[in-house]
Amino acid sequence: MVPLNQAVLLVDNRLIETGRPPARFLRKHGLEWFIKGENEDYLAPEMIQVSRDEARAFKEVTEAIYEKMLATARHIVQHQLWHQVGVPANAQKLVAWSMQHEQHLHLVGRFDFAGGLGKAPLKLLEFNADTCSLMPETVHVQAGQIDNLPRKLRKNAGQFNSLLPKLTKHFEQLIQGNPDKFPALLLSGLGHPEDWINLELIALAAKNAGFEEIMTVELERVIFSPDEGLFVEKGPDNFVRFDFWYKMVPWEFIAYEEPELMEMLTSIITNKLAIVINPAWTMLLQSKGLLPLLYEQNKNHPALLKTSLHQVDFPTGHFARKPIFGRTGDNVALFYQANRPFAENDGDYGDFPVIYQALAQFDKDEDGDIYQPSVFWSGDASALCFRRQDDHIVDDDAEFVSHFIEP
Repeated sequence: MVPLNQAVLLVDNRLIETGRPPARFLRKHGLEWFIKGENEDYLAPEMIQVSRDEARAFKEVTEAIYEKMLATARHIVQHQLWHQVGVPANAQKLVAWSMQHEQHLHLVGRFDFAGGLGKAPLKLLEFNADTCSLMPETVHVQAGQIDNLPRKLRKNAGQFNSLLPKLTKHFEQLIQGNPDKFPALLLSGLGHPEDWINLELIALAAKNAGFEEIMTVELERVIFSPDEGLFVEKGPDNFVRFDFWYKMVPWEFIAYEEPELMEMLTSIITNKLAIVINPAWTMLLQSKGLLPLLYEQNKNHPALLKTSLHQVDFPTGHFARKPIFGRTGDNVALFYQANRPFAENDGDYGDFPVIYQALAQFDKDEDGDIYQPSVFWSGDASALCFRRQDDHIVDDDAEFVSHFIEP
């Protein structure tokens, strides 16, 4: 979000035309959905050039902020600041237990930033710690698109893109660290096409790691037994147990919308009948209610935007208002004057409490499109990608932009 009186920070000289990935390449990786219907312009026909120093900064800042967020999450549990982060009473027991016993289980998350391309300062916007998307585009599309760079750039161009091997390594550690568990992984979502595509990437990493059985089903097909664990009925009287479950179902959705499931999962997890990924404590990092406390504890960190639970802390009226739980820019509003947003999105998260965050400065191109960098975390900072938006708020209409590191 760039205030109107600030200079535009153009990135046009960084954009290299490559064309969009060919249909045969996308079919090979099961990504045809990205070129169907309204998605046909989703994958940008350019790549954006990043310097080695910038790539290093993305990595170092991500890893430093992750550790600071962990410290803040521990503080929240220790002082039972559940209301601030929106963890309801029915989830508090499991989140606290998970924070103590399952810190090693955090498989993957995605940090969203503004700036970072040399002029606009790198600033954290939020962390999609639990059910992040953009994984197959980052792993497959970026790696393939680099082959379409001009030869002089392609020869020695690099890429910040180790997400798949990092996910695979994490799954290997899960198998090795749980010899009492059979390496069978169940993957579930709520039925959205994008969920299935992201789950296929997770399944690929699990297969590479040595999981012997992998199955993907909608949430409604999973059988939850507080006394025995997780099952799927493959046929009449044919129930298959899974000791590992990766869900594209947010913890806050389970806590608020499926309280019976929340109760069953609390029993299943605390009795160690199954391992659920991502673990329940990631709900703390997923909540933007953590950001005001993170800022208060680390005011001098250059990548943290001023963030507060109270609008009065922004007397100039320049701020972003966001629900503590939300996705794809839903229910986000941007202000230059209090109570008069210059940009605002509707959505499904308007009933949640909100936080207020200083407006960030985005790098732009000559068309006025903004560029939002994202960094994946899987054990450490693991991959970089970008989204391009022709408006002030990055949402479902954004394009995916691949990157390369200058030769």
